[in-house]
This record gives sequence, structure tokens and C-alpha cells, in this order.
Amino acid sequence: MLDFKRWFSFSLPAGRAVTQQSLAMIEPYAEQRKAGAVVLGMASDLSLNYYDSLIGTKEGPDSIRRMLAKLPDLGAMPLYDAGVIEEEVTTEGRATGSAGFEAMRTRQYERLCGMLRAGHFPIVLGGGHEVAIGSFQALSDTLHQASDGIEDGMAQLPNAGQTRIGIINIDANFQLRRSLAVRAGSAFHSVASFCQEHHREFHYLGLGMCDHTNSQATFAYARELGVDWLLDREMKMKNRKRIQATIEAYLARVDHVHLSLDLSVFPSLVAEGVNLSRIYGVNLPVVEMVIRQIMESGKVRIMDVTGLNTEFDYQGDTARLAAKLIRHALKSVSP
Repeated sequence: MLDFKRWFSFSLPAGRAVTQQSLAMIEPYAEQRKAGAVVLGMASDLSLNYYDSLIGTKEGPDSIRRMLAKLPDLGAMPLYDAGVIEEEVTTEGRATGSAGFEAMRTRQYERLCGMLRAGHFPIVLGGGHEVAIGSFQALSDTLHQASDGIEDGMAQLPNAGQTRIGIINIDANFQLRRSLAVRAGSAFHSVASFCQEHHREFHYLGLGMCDHTNSQATFAYARELGVDWLLDREMKMKNRKRIQATIEAYLARVDHVHLSLDLSVFPSLVAEGVNLSRIYGVNLPVVEMVIRQIMESGKVRIMDVTGLNTEFDYQGDTARLAAKLIRHALKSVSP
């Protein structure tokens, strides 16, 4: 007899400490399960160290998970809930800052490596965009271990013998702020530094970049890294053939894709619950179009959804949007 209490939970626990409990219609994650999509939250927001007013991004993963639980028909792929990785606090109840993030990233990395080796499709929920660092490192190391013959059982990961990873960042910000330590806006600078340190290729396509939120120095650094991008004003449906051709050409140059979506890519009227409130941005139909094209390539191995700030998401509309985009991505998976 099916144990409904084991598989379904129709309310969140009173305290955030109990985060492994599965949400409605989403089975709890276990490594032995049939390969599927695995949602893993990261309650991280390094912008808290710089902008005291932005206090809601850590709550983003739970908010998106709640909305996912309410959506019907999430596609043919099984969907599992792996809970939320929380930041440790001191005995005084204070967050541990950058040291705490590094500990969280280590746990994220270890869990993602296990999921990838088991043939799962991880979906990492932020939190700030710094969660993308652990996502890329886990995918890169897993693929290189498979290529070097270190890991057994890697046949479940498609094209595991090839190691060219292409980042596709749908975002208003390059996330290429130069910084010695990980901080807000520096996620893919950290990834580029990781690639340089380990003698690995760095491939990056930015979709929806805003020339008002990225400095000229950042654009220059992007050119130095060989980054491709389309600005938000270019991401219009009337330009769909150019957009699709840009993505198609980029996909042809890589073996695997790390898809990263920051909700700040949308206009403020579409996504009010983000840290960066914007008048302009990329409209939802265009974002759905590019996600569909990218997912249908069959090359996406890991996905991030970041940038939700629950303090600004008064009616939960932005969390609902994030959940629907995850559903859209899963339903676009090439058979």
C-alpha cells in the first residue's frame, strides 16, 4: 500500500531546519532512484554582505519549491526534492559570511557530483548567483574524471568522454566582477579563474546583458575572455532568427551546457521579486523560446535558477514564474 505521508507533504515545516521533507508531487531524492531531475536549494546570498537591505534572497529556494509543488504536469522526467543547503550560524546566531558560503559550496559540490554520476539532471535554486560556481565545478570535475577514466559507471552521463562545457547565462549581469574572493556579481569570474587554474576551456554565452548594469571594464573583461553575448535590447522576438542562430552556433562548439538563469533578466513588471529592479529587460516569450532551444539540444547537464528575493515578491508571482520556467525547461527536454 502506498504510504502517502512518506511521499507527499502539503505544508512546509514550521522551522527551516527541517528542509529534507518532500513537497507535494515531488519525491524525496535518493541516489538509487530512477534518473530524473533533482531540485537542490542553496540558501546563499553574498549580496547581504554589501547591501543590508536585500535580506530575502536566502528564502528564494523554499519559495520556488513551494510553487513547484503546486504545478501540475512537470513533464515525463521524474522530479526529486533534495532539500536546501543552509548556511551555518555561530553560537550567537550570526551568519558565518564567506567562510560559511565556502562550507555550503563544498556540500553543494559533493551532492551535485553524486547526482551527475547517477545520471540525474540537477536544478540548483538560489539564492544569489554565486551558487553557479559549485554547479560548474561539479560538472567540470565529473566530466574530466570520466574522461580520465577515474570514475566508473559514467555511461549514464551523455557524451561523458568529452569535456567542453558551455555556460549559457540568461541574465542582465555578466557576473564577471573581478574579485579575489567570491562576492556578489563575481560568480563567473570565479568560474573563469577555476578554468584557468585547472587548464580547462572557458566558454560563455550571455543572453540579455544590460549595458546599464555592467561597467565598461566588465565588457572589456568579457572580450578578453572570449565571451559571446546579446544585449537585452537585442533579445526581441523580431530578432528571433538572429537569436536562434547565435545559440545554434554556440551549441555546436560545446559538448555540454551549464544553463544558468537569473530572474533579474526580466523587466520589473514581469518579475518584481528580484534584487535588481529594472524597467527594461527580456520578455517572457523570448526567454521561453531560448530555453526551449537550449534544452532541445540535449546538451544541458545542469541548471541554476537564481535571483529571487522574497522580500519584494509580495504575491509570490516571481517564485511562480521561476517554477513555471523550470517546468518549461523539463518539458522541453529532447527525448
